[in-house]
Order: sequence, then structure tokens, then C-alpha cells
Amino acid sequence: MGRTFVDVEVENYRDVVLREAAGNGQEKVRKQTIRALVDTGSALLCLHRDAIEALGLQFSRAAEVRTGNGNGERPIYDVARITILDRHCFVQVMEIPDNIPPLLGYIALGNLDLVVDTKSNQVIPNPESGGKFTLDLL
Repeated sequence: MGRTFVDVEVENYRDVVLREAAGNGQEKVRKQTIRALVDTGSALLCLHRDAIEALGLQFSRAAEVRTGNGNGERPIYDVARITILDRHCFVQVMEIPDNIPPLLGYIALGNLDLVVDTKSNQVIPNPESGGKFTLDLL
């Protein structure tokens, strides 16, 4: 099995809200397209500090994390809106060291009804949903 990467459009959600509140579309939304490694063992969208700063995301809290290298504390930032395959959702962002690639975790995949096709190493709409965006409430 190979590694699966996906392009993720990440927007500052506060900017999106301000643009929509202005009603004229003139408010600037800070956004970036980031190539992320899909990591179904990770919960959040994990980005480097430079991307977080460019997006203007605000610090929310610190969280204790468990990693393959042991436990530690990492900063978590406010909500970002992410878009993959014309589907979008809202996720908090965790800061990771620069020696780790940006990671897309399972919360976003589930919220977008996307899965990893291990044969093609691509992120695809969940085949069990029959082509329709579906969320489980079970």
C-alpha cells in the first residue's frame, strides 16, 4: 500500500463569515491549497506554522497528543473551511513540526463522506453512499 496525498483548499473560516456578512463579496478570504498526506490515524487537519500564520488562524487551545514518537502537547487553532472534490466542511487545525508533511485526518474524511481507495491511492467519494453526499447518524 502506498501513501495517499490529496490537495486540500483551506480557508480561514472567520474570513468566510465576514465576507458573507458583508454581502458584497469584497472581503478578502485568506486561503491556500495544501498537498496533505491522508492519515486515517490522525484526527484533525495538521499544518505547519507558516501555513497557519498565512491563513491567519487564531490559537484556540493546547492539547495533549499521542504520536508514534511519544506524547506531547500541540497547539490547536480555530476552525478552517476545507474543500476537497467540491465538498466542504469545517475543522480545527493542529500545528505540526516542519519535518512532518501536512496531514488530513479522519474527522474531515468522515465529514466529507470521502474514503481512501487503496488500489489507486486516491481519495474518492464513499462508494457505499451511491454517489450522493451522505452522513451517518448512527
